[in-house]
Amino acid sequence: MKATLLIKNIENLYTCNEEDRVISHAFVAMHHDQIIDYGTHDPKIWIDDATRVLDARGECVVPAFIDCHFNSPQDLLDGDRMRKESDALYAMRKNGILTLISRDRSMRRKELFQEVLYSDHIPKMPLIEGLPKEEVNVPFLISCGMNSQPHKVYSMQPLGFVLHVYFGMDAGDLLKAMTCNPAKEYDLKKIGSIKKGYQGDLLVIRAPTIELYFSEVGRQLIHRMIKAGIQFYPEIIRC
Repeated sequence: MKATLLIKNIENLYTCNEEDRVISHAFVAMHHDQIIDYGTHDPKIWIDDATRVLDARGECVVPAFIDCHFNSPQDLLDGDRMRKESDALYAMRKNGILTLISRDRSMRRKELFQEVLYSDHIPKMPLIEGLPKEEVNVPFLISCGMNSQPHKVYSMQPLGFVLHVYFGMDAGDLLKAMTCNPAKEYDLKKIGSIKKGYQGDLLVIRAPTIELYFSEVGRQLIHRMIKAGIQFYPEIIRC
């Protein structure tokens, strides 16, 4: 078995798994939808003529983002509501949010490059959708707060920027709040971390570290998006 997609020369690979390792000068290999290997050893063992190889020199790779509090606008007629939902999901997908969780069963959908899941679970971890009123010293969750807040924000990065730059919150903790923490809280299988056997939902970011990603706002820093082992942004690469 060889890799169908392989990312090499990764400046920093943020695993967000139990070991919570940041691996420098790494690669990650996928066979169709699953991660089959990652690390700093020679990736050539996974490459054949059919392998699509991406170069992430000077970039970092993280698990794709998860928004655990996606709500539907209830004050609209069905047709308008569906259009607003689709527009919001498209905008959020452009910002690396490839999995969302809603308490509304009607919001469930599974598309090739994005999925909305239903859960009525009430999270035990604190949920941050705006500026926190007090210091948070335990694992937490971050959400855009779509249709639960008066404002519309289609990315979790601006809030992460404010929390990191102005509140001094650790960039690694912010990353976990939108990846492995919601996966653990909502018992999502095989996503939210970079592990062998997990689904290949990954973001390649135009920054060598996650600290730099959360230190600027207004520029598209996500270079590549991969869902279930298929790159779909900036263009589709079929393996």
